[in-house]
Amino acid sequence: MRTIALAALLALALPTGVHAQTAAGDRSGTDRAAVMAVVDGFTDGLAAKDAEAMTALMTEDAYLAFVQELDGEDRVQSMPLATAAQGLANVPMDIAEPLGEATVLIDGPVAMVWAPYDFLVEGARSHCGIDVFTLIRADGAWKIATITYSHVAEGCPDLS
Repeated sequence: MRTIALAALLALALPTGVHAQTAAGDRSGTDRAAVMAVVDGFTDGLAAKDAEAMTALMTEDAYLAFVQELDGEDRVQSMPLATAAQGLANVPMDIAEPLGEATVLIDGPVAMVWAPYDFLVEGARSHCGIDVFTLIRADGAWKIATITYSHVAEGCPDLS
């Protein structure tokens, strides 16, 4: 259980090379840029292990969930996102989470970023999966409401 919780904390590191697509609901592209700025800012905070920077970009009650297949069963873990952000501040190893091409969908004050990722520990791939960020716009600012991701240990596709 502790290993799974640590994996949840570690699986939220720096994405690089993000190429977001604009959904039909975002007519100007301005919202897409603002949404990706929040995702990028959050992942920059992860890479820097800066819990304060990450927390500033999420809603007060933001949540993290992930699913990993273990022994033929899907194991789901969840926790407050602020708890995960605080835990990352103490991770003793170099971690990174480059994202593949991201899809951004926006409808008014709701947005979703869906992207494949590789999770690297000390430069070596640990696992991969899909990251899904959901954001809401309140008082003119985009904030992360949830992060959900899959954790796949084998058969990771090449993101390049």
